[in-house]
Amino acid sequence: MSNEIVEAVASELERIAQLPNSEQPAAYSQLQQKLQQVLDGQSWSE
Repeated sequence: MSNEIVEAVASELERIAQLPNSEQPAAYSQLQQKLQQVLDGQSWSE
């Protein structure tokens, strides 16, 4: 995993933590989907 992805995930986790509790599950789900896409071979920026 490149440093770019690690930094992007860390940044996204910080952003999600600032969201209202009611919005966090959807945001975590979107992050999970994005990470799965990366594992499937897509670039992080797609």
